[in-house]
Amino acid sequence: MKMFRAQLLLPLLLSGLSVSRLSAAEAVVSPDGALEARVELRDGQPLLSLACRGAAVLEPAPLGVTLKPPFAGGFDLAGQARGSVDSAWTPVWGERASIPDRYRSLTLTLKERGPLARPLTLELRAYNEGLALRYRPAGADGAAWQLEREDTAFRFPHGSAAFAIAWTEDTFPQDPVPITALTKNAMMPFTVRLPGGAYASVLEAAVVSYPRAMLAKRDADTVGIALHGRAEGAAGAATPWRVVLVGDSEARLIEHAHLVQTLNPPCALADTAWIRPGLTISDHGNCLLQMADLKRVIDVAHTNGFRYLQLDWGWYGTEWTWTDADRKKFLEVNPSWAGDLSWVTNTYADPYTVAKGRVPYRPDWKSHTVVDLDMPELVRYARARGMGLCLYVHGDVLRAHDLDKLFATYAAWGLAGLKPGFVRYGSAEQTDWIRSLVAAAARHKLWLCIHDAHVPDGMARTYPNLMINEGGGGQEGNHPVRQDVLLPFTRCLAGPFDYTPHLYHKGKSHAHGMAFFVVYPGPTAVVRGGVKEFAAGGPNRIGPEAEFLRRVPMNWDETRVLDAKIGRHIVTARRRGDVWYIGGMTGDSAYTAPVALDFLAPGRRYTATIFRDGDTETGGFRPAVKEVRAVQRGDRLDLLMARSGGLAVIVE
Repeated sequence: MKMFRAQLLLPLLLSGLSVSRLSAAEAVVSPDGALEARVELRDGQPLLSLACRGAAVLEPAPLGVTLKPPFAGGFDLAGQARGSVDSAWTPVWGERASIPDRYRSLTLTLKERGPLARPLTLELRAYNEGLALRYRPAGADGAAWQLEREDTAFRFPHGSAAFAIAWTEDTFPQDPVPITALTKNAMMPFTVRLPGGAYASVLEAAVVSYPRAMLAKRDADTVGIALHGRAEGAAGAATPWRVVLVGDSEARLIEHAHLVQTLNPPCALADTAWIRPGLTISDHGNCLLQMADLKRVIDVAHTNGFRYLQLDWGWYGTEWTWTDADRKKFLEVNPSWAGDLSWVTNTYADPYTVAKGRVPYRPDWKSHTVVDLDMPELVRYARARGMGLCLYVHGDVLRAHDLDKLFATYAAWGLAGLKPGFVRYGSAEQTDWIRSLVAAAARHKLWLCIHDAHVPDGMARTYPNLMINEGGGGQEGNHPVRQDVLLPFTRCLAGPFDYTPHLYHKGKSHAHGMAFFVVYPGPTAVVRGGVKEFAAGGPNRIGPEAEFLRRVPMNWDETRVLDAKIGRHIVTARRRGDVWYIGGMTGDSAYTAPVALDFLAPGRRYTATIFRDGDTETGGFRPAVKEVRAVQRGDRLDLLMARSGGLAVIVE
C-alpha cells in the first residue's frame, strides 16, 4: 500500500537581505539527524558542504550553472522555503516491498546581481540515504534558458580515494585511486572511500531533456559535473538530481541505492500486471537461430527457472543496413561467399522481416550466423511452456522507424520484450529518445533490456518495463574476477545491470555463478550459455545448485548486505515472502563468510539449504556441494568461499 503524507512548506521570504547577513550557512538535516548539508554564499558564490555524524563528506565547493549569457556579479538570496516528506512507495519490482521517501528539504531562491537579475532556484533534499540537489534556472523576464555548463563541484576531504573508470565498460581498479591522482574524466556512479572509513557515491537521477554527465577533475580533491553537450529548457524546468549516497560502510551504500529511483516520478503505467520478473536465457552461447535448437533451449530453460528467451543479433539480418561498400569489404574478407550471394538480401536490416539463411555479422569480420526461424511457431512454443520471447534490435535501426508502428507489430507477434543494442547515449536529444523508446515500449507491453553505454538514472520507477540495462563492464569484457565484486558497489548503485553472466565460467566456481542472481540487483538477468551445462558430463556440468536456479525469484520484499569489502567479497541476503536467499562471491582471495542469521524471525526453526564451493577444482571449474542444516535466529554459518568462489543459500 502506498502511504503519503502532505509536504509541509514554510516559506520565508528574505528579499532585500545583503550577502553579509548570510555569512552563516543555511543547513538542512536528514530525518535521522545523521546527515547535514550546508549552503553558504561567499562573495556571491553558493558553496555546498556535507557531513555525516559530524565527519566531513564534502568540503565547501561551488554550486551553480553557467547560462548563455553567463550570470553576472554573483548572487544574493531572495527567498527560502523548508519542508519535509514522510512517505513510502511500492515498486512493481525491486529489492524491497516498500521504499521509503523520507527527507527534509531546503529550497533557496537566488537572484543574479547583474543587470538581468535572473533567478536561480536551488533545491536540496536531505534523506537518511544521502543528499540530492538540483537547479531550476530561468532566463531574463522568465524566458527559456540555455546552459553552457554546470558548475556543480564535489570537494572530498583530503585523503579520499575513488573507484574511478573513464568509460562504462572499463575495468575498475582493485584499490581506490586518490582523488588527487585522478587524470581523466570519470563515470558515475563515482564511489569514494572517505578518510574515516565511510563511503560516498555521486550519481545522477531523473535526467530529462538534459545531457548525461561525467565527473571532471577541478582541483586537488575536487571533481565537478562535465556534461555531454549543452542543455536548454523552459523557465523553471529542473536539471537532473545530483545525488550523493552516503554509508558508514560499503554495505550500507548498497542498501541506500534505492534513492536513485525514489527521485524519479511515480509509475506512469496504469497496468503493470504484464511486467513479470524472471530469468532470461539468450541464444548466445547456446545455439544458432534455428528452430530445432531453439526449442531445445526452451525445453531446458523452462524447467530450470527461466521465464524468457532472448534472441540476439541476426534474426532480422545484419544489425544495420549495409552499404555497397560494406558488402564489397565483406567479400574481400570472405571471398568464398562470392559464389552464393543469397546472403545479400539479409544485409538490409528490416526489423519487420525475419531473415533466412546465412547472415554476416560485420563487414570486416568472418563471423556469421544461420537463421531458420518460424517466429509465430517459436512464440507459440515458448508460451506453451510459460516463457516469453524477446528480440534484439540495433538502436540505430529503431531510430530509423516509427516506434509505435514497429512495436505494435511486435505486440501482434506476441513478443514479451526487446533488447535495444548500441543505443546512442549522452546528449540531451539521445537522453530524451531513450525515454521515448521506453514509453513507446510500455504502450505495447514490451519490457526492455537496453545496451550498451546507457547507465540508468532511476527511470524504472516511472517505467518499470525498463527492467535492466548494460552501461558497465560485464562478462563479455573478460574482466578479472575483481570486477564481479566491485560492480555491486559502483555501477549497480545506479540500477539493475545486465552483466550477461555465463551460467558457469572457467575460473569461477559454480556457486559464484549462482550468487549473481542474488548479489546483483534487478528483476532479470540475461544468461548466455547454460544449456550445455545441463548436458555436459565433465566438471562444468550443473550440479545440485540447479535447485537454487529454479527457485530464485528475482523480485524481493527485503534486502540486507550482510558482509562486504569492496573489490574483495560480498554476501547479500534477500527475502521473498518467508524465504531468504543468500548469495556471496569472492574476488582474488578465498574468504570465510560469517553469515549471521540475525535477520530471521525469533522463535522459529528454519532449514538452510547451502550450496557452497567444493574442495576440488578441475580444468578451471569448481562444482558446488549441497548441505542442509537446521538453523534459527542467532546462529552463524561460517562458509568458506574459494578464490573466485561463492555461496548460495536458501533459508526457509
